[in-house]
This record gives sequence, C-alpha cells and structure tokens, in this order.
Amino acid sequence: MPAEAQLLLVVETTLRLPGLGTLVGSGRHQAALRRFPLHSSLEVELRRPDGPQRLPATVEELQRPADAPDADATADYVLLLDADAVGELPAGTEVWLPAEWADIYGL
Repeated sequence: MPAEAQLLLVVETTLRLPGLGTLVGSGRHQAALRRFPLHSSLEVELRRPDGPQRLPATVEELQRPADAPDADATADYVLLLDADAVGELPAGTEVWLPAEWADIYGL
C-alpha cells in the first residue's frame, strides 16, 4: 500500500538562523518529529495561503536550559528548513511530509 502525505506539524514558533535557514517548532507535534533520527534529511511541503512550497529540511534537537537548578535541561525536536527564501512563516502554517518521503521512511 503506497504511503500518504502526513501532517508533520503546525507552526507555533520560528527562529531565523541567517545562512542556515529557519527553525520551526510545535510542542504539540513532537511525536511526529521524534519518529525520525536526528539530522534526518526530508523534503517537506509548506501549505500556505498563496500555494504549497516544497523545500529541504532536517530534523534537529533544540536544547533548552532547565527551569530550576535541580531540573534537567529539556530537548525539543524541531525542523530546520534549509532555505533562506522561506520568508515569514505565520503561526498555524501546516508542514506536511509528502507521500514519497513517507514511503522512504516506511511511514
């Protein structure tokens, strides 16, 4: 059975890294990203009001300091969109994994 396109995340936060791309995070979609090994290369599709945009991305881990001295640091899984031309990504933008990439990863 061929794979289908899958929703990876709905943008909650972004962080522009000049020369590298844009980190995109969504706390409520952590499980979808944790299915991939760190630094996995993907092609994703941004579903924007002006039309879809496909671009390369990698799954990354963003370390956050602990909230209290005796607590452990936390790590969030995020996508690094490998394109400087992404522009502004408003909250609520959907990021999808195209069917052919879901098939590559056996999803």
